[in-house]
Amino acid sequence: MDWFDSSELEWSYSTEMAQLRLGDGETFEGESTLAIVKALLQSGVSYIGGYQGAPIAYLMDCLAQAEDILEELGIHFQACTNEASAATMLGASTIGTSFVGYQ
Repeated sequence: MDWFDSSELEWSYSTEMAQLRLGDGETFEGESTLAIVKALLQSGVSYIGGYQGAPIAYLMDCLAQAEDILEELGIHFQACTNEASAATMLGASTIGTSFVGYQ
């Protein structure tokens, strides 16, 4: 993200990012926001979006800092400017999957 400036974040997760790379059999110890991101990474999602005005602002900060991990897993993260654009991106992300196998 060329536009990303970590100094504007409400919370920094830089020291906790290594926890997101833990695999099977390794113990994850992290606070709730980091645990939600870890669950998303393991769930198989391919798109995560939202906006900073939402109650998930800390989650958005954590996801923005996990850009390298998201990229490795093929997950597209979209930080939108408002609720309407986030809803539009979510809707658009489902269109491609709706027509898979359609003939």
